[in-house]
Amino acid sequence: MQYKFKRNHPVREINSFKYAFEGLIHAFFTEPNFRIQVFIVAFSIILSKLYKITRTEWSILIVSLGLLLIVELLNTVIEEIMDQLMKEYSEGTKIIKDVSAAAVLTASFVVLANLITIFWPKIF
Repeated sequence: MQYKFKRNHPVREINSFKYAFEGLIHAFFTEPNFRIQVFIVAFSIILSKLYKITRTEWSILIVSLGLLLIVELLNTVIEEIMDQLMKEYSEGTKIIKDVSAAAVLTASFVVLANLITIFWPKIF
């Protein structure tokens, strides 16, 4: 692939951000689970503002919620790659996709544990 600009040219840098945002938009509009997780992030931010959580609690939430979104995006990439490479059913593909989804589930449990730990005492 040939590029018009050198590797560190500002136009290429700007385009890389543009492509990244296109990826986020694609994930948001095509992946229902990503939309749910974005809602959870937004709801968590609202609760955090409402209950005035500490900086440490903010840090815990930012890291765990960010990782949840990252893992979901990676799961989407893995599933898309497997769908593109394997046009028919394969037990190996199923395992790869299941384990990828399990990573998202695990991250979701971590977020849930953090949300409960932070907000349960403040709400009740």
